[in-house]
Amino acid sequence: MPTERIQHSSPSPSSPSELRVQHVAPPRLLRFPAVRARTGLSRSTIWRLERRGAFPRHRRISPNAVAWLERDVSAWIESKISTTA
Repeated sequence: MPTERIQHSSPSPSSPSELRVQHVAPPRLLRFPAVRARTGLSRSTIWRLERRGAFPRHRRISPNAVAWLERDVSAWIESKISTTA
């Protein structure tokens, strides 16, 4: 569930318009099926790109499981969209 942080534009806001609410989502981990679904890439292609440094690095979350940070995968997708557009 996203958390809310209230950010003041000045030390003491004089009007409600000076008060901004910023929604900050906690980091999410994506397991391989979610990464494959979001990217459309096969398992071997993801691992090959990762070894080359062309895809975000996975993190080991347990002895038998790895995951990727959602923000890293999303940024990679955005970079592919911007380079092909």
